[in-house]
Amino acid sequence: MSAEILRTEFKLTFSQENDSCESGDDGQFLTIRTEDAGGGDFFIIKTKRWAINNIDEMIETLNQFKEKYDKLNK
Repeated sequence: MSAEILRTEFKLTFSQENDSCESGDDGQFLTIRTEDAGGGDFFIIKTKRWAINNIDEMIETLNQFKEKYDKLNK
């Protein structure tokens, strides 16, 4: 009997300091992951809050993810 791969996943979690003066805010976290259940990779983004000052910050974060993802999928 051989094991069957049901799902593959790649995940990175990014963090940054909070963008408010409220106490109790432990920062912000953004998780980007892929999931393949047999139909090819889907990209999933999860966060409670991720504030940016300009769109280039988000593009840079996505490019960091893409660089790591591409290295694993050559």
